[in-house]
Amino acid sequence: MSSQAQRVALVLSGGGAKGLSHVGVLKALEENKIPIDYIVGNSMGALVGALYAIGYTPAEIEKFVTSREFNDWVSGNLESDIYSTAINNQDASWVGLPFSLKRNIQTSLPSSFVSPHIMDFAVMQLFSASSAAAGYNFDSLVVPFRCVASDIDSTQLIILKSGQLGASVRASTTFPFYIRPIRIDNRLLFDGGMYNNFPADIAESEFHPDIIIGSKAAGNYPPSDESDIVSQVQNMLMRKADFTLPAENGVLIESKMGKTGVLDFSRIQTYIDSGYSAAISQMENVRELVARRSDPTELQMSRDRFKLRCPPITFDSIIITGVNDHQAQNIRSRLNFHNKYNSINDIADNYMTLLTDDKISNIYPQLYYDHIKMDYNLHLEVTMAEKFLAHFGGNISSSTSNEAFVSMKYMFLEGIGGQFGINGYYGRFYSSFQADAKLEIPGKLPYFIDLTANLSRKDYFKSSNYFFEDPTPAFLINDESYVDVNTGFTIGKFDKIYMGLGAVNRSFNYYQTNNFTRNDTADQTDFNSLIPHICYEFNSLNRKQFASKGMRLKIGLKYISGSETNTPGSVSTKPDTLNNHQRYFLVKFRYDNFFAHTKKIHFGFVADLTASNQPLLYNTTSTLLSSPVFVPMPEMQSMYLDRYRAFSYVGGGLKTIFDIYKNVDIRVETFIFQPYQRIIDNGVDKEPTFGPVFSDPSFAFSTRVVYHTLIGPLSVSLNYMDRTGDKYAIMFNFGYLIFNRSMFD
Repeated sequence: MSSQAQRVALVLSGGGAKGLSHVGVLKALEENKIPIDYIVGNSMGALVGALYAIGYTPAEIEKFVTSREFNDWVSGNLESDIYSTAINNQDASWVGLPFSLKRNIQTSLPSSFVSPHIMDFAVMQLFSASSAAAGYNFDSLVVPFRCVASDIDSTQLIILKSGQLGASVRASTTFPFYIRPIRIDNRLLFDGGMYNNFPADIAESEFHPDIIIGSKAAGNYPPSDESDIVSQVQNMLMRKADFTLPAENGVLIESKMGKTGVLDFSRIQTYIDSGYSAAISQMENVRELVARRSDPTELQMSRDRFKLRCPPITFDSIIITGVNDHQAQNIRSRLNFHNKYNSINDIADNYMTLLTDDKISNIYPQLYYDHIKMDYNLHLEVTMAEKFLAHFGGNISSSTSNEAFVSMKYMFLEGIGGQFGINGYYGRFYSSFQADAKLEIPGKLPYFIDLTANLSRKDYFKSSNYFFEDPTPAFLINDESYVDVNTGFTIGKFDKIYMGLGAVNRSFNYYQTNNFTRNDTADQTDFNSLIPHICYEFNSLNRKQFASKGMRLKIGLKYISGSETNTPGSVSTKPDTLNNHQRYFLVKFRYDNFFAHTKKIHFGFVADLTASNQPLLYNTTSTLLSSPVFVPMPEMQSMYLDRYRAFSYVGGGLKTIFDIYKNVDIRVETFIFQPYQRIIDNGVDKEPTFGPVFSDPSFAFSTRVVYHTLIGPLSVSLNYMDRTGDKYAIMFNFGYLIFNRSMFD
């Protein structure tokens, strides 16, 4: 056969994460000047093949798939806490279940394990210009290309050869239940590996090549393991693939990567190197079969010419489908689009923020090029979420901070958006009920109005670790109820500023001595107040608890004006009831920043500055209970620690986090608390007084192992706290120690 007549097709199998070995195969083939005239792929092979087909070099593909951006793709790492422009009040929820009353209150379970939002947007950016340059014909790419997908409804293998290249790749990589499927030509498409994981026959029928080089990233799945649900799903859904190629015109390159999960993306460079080694080991056979050689200069010129034909991605219209006109206008406004000339980067942050909205279930974006006006139209296919959403969570602990949490909210999105919600916490230490309503008004400067009503109790009485226990007698109880109205603006993707007015009742029930019986009554101090306040918040932390990246800044000013009423109990040293009016300011500054990172280590610090001219209350116990408190470790929130309470103080500390395994880290944290003046008992009738200025600091220390599960953190910690009795404690927690907001936080 004449070498001039040889046409070579490269077939790239599926294989999940292991499919990235194809990058190494491409690298080896190109280094040895083996021509690739056609390329056919499935799943990860479709992605790698498509990148090569639009002119990416193997080195460029390798750089991309080893980047943080690609890791975000495959992990679905949208980091909703980061992108929430409203910086929503965080709670102790583990899971959320949307549901509809119209369907007999059936829950709507998620259709994917990993959020596809980042992938969908990135694939659109990556392939839209190439699709337009090729006239939406895959034969007109730098290398003619095919990929395959599975149509479940018709049980057919679909060959994708035209249209949106990004959508075709996205369909081919849709592993069932792992990534949400998409529709192309009204067909719901999944991973082509369900019917053909090694589409060598497609290469033959579509291109009729003289030579086929196959890259095998993964074989057929072994028998299912009764304890491994992923292996069970794989064998139920995936047909056995035929990896044989005819010896006279085919070479199979089989990468050996050992036993590793199909979704294990932690070893990408190892997979690439394995593919390269496998290709080099077969290169003599390849070179014997393929006599023709490619010209690197000509290949690069071909890539450069194609890239010059790619129209830059700009657009001047957004077409929104799947929603009504009011909803479409709301979405368009929140994207900050006003019928003006835009690049896709102009809306990227607002788009990602939009995806964190509980009222929107999914957005699938595509860019279509208009050859007449020489610009793109952005098409957004929007799926609204169910109007009702329930959350469940809490905390399971070896201490007294066991909590159950449940919330329910009704959401709406029309010209304006909003929600009505209720939530409840129930536990030995903390119980709370809260109702809230919020309106979100879109615009160039989006603003919101919210109303919150809250009842809560913190019971510091130390007892056994059960949810249900007779709570009396109680040593220290802090009851709080308030109604708070706020209005504010979102001024960036991470921050907001708001102001409001709260009407608050705060009640303390306590004994000032341990010498009491069940028949005794506690002292009670009530404080009814109005609290106008203003606050600025910036939050880019990557987790709502045990963060390792990002920053949070909160600056707040409160003016508290109200009346104190002290009612003595049966064992009080002061028998008289007292009424007193108080007015004071409270300024709080909190800064939490993870400022330095290596591959496996993260360094952070926290600074907490609180200043107040709050006057002393009737007795020492009520004064300490009303004081701001420094609680840098989650467990400290559920303890009465008078050594970390003061009207004015400086607190801070250092954090070092070691990533020891995927989703497992070790955290070492040290903190110092320095009050301006401690509140101490003057020794006469339990009356409070101030101690010396800037003396007697307290320290805290924690070392813990945290496993970040899919629903919440699991942690075991050794903590040191400055307190009476045992200063060291080993604590176990699963879930979140996060409570409803106090008006005095």
